[in-house]
Amino acid sequence: MEVKGFTLVECLTAMLVAAILVGAGHYMGAEWMPAQRVVAASNGVLGLMHRARAEAFTRGPLLLCDGHSRCERFDTTDRLLLATDRDDDGHVTDGEVLERLRLPPGTTLEWRRFRGEALRYGRRGNLYYQNGHFLICNRRQARRIVMTVMGTARIEPDDGGRCP
Repeated sequence: MEVKGFTLVECLTAMLVAAILVGAGHYMGAEWMPAQRVVAASNGVLGLMHRARAEAFTRGPLLLCDGHSRCERFDTTDRLLLATDRDDDGHVTDGEVLERLRLPPGTTLEWRRFRGEALRYGRRGNLYYQNGHFLICNRRQARRIVMTVMGTARIEPDDGGRCP
């Protein structure tokens, strides 16, 4: 009669492999995933800003604003809108929306600016006397997109000290 089972060495090896997998999973959930979400969000926002600047040359003034408020205010958000501002009233209708951007899960964006409720691009691709930065956060991971009055932007690392 044969007895089937595992040896002590086999059990300890299986437990070691399981512990390594659990540790790697914890790292991915706690550090790696939020960092990658912030990278993806900052690249998406920068791409939308480049499109807004390029489109402003042909379409005229464009707004980049909070997707929840439709450009009436700019709160901490997870959505952005790129829209035309045909009547210069700062309010956006569905027909004026050119593109919507939704940030990855758990990622937020805050516009820290000099003035205005929307980022407004002029016919030359410049901003209307606006400068500042977007702060993109996900679980203490952060990046900034700094913009100039000329309408150019760059991504910078952030220590995350300003993220909730």
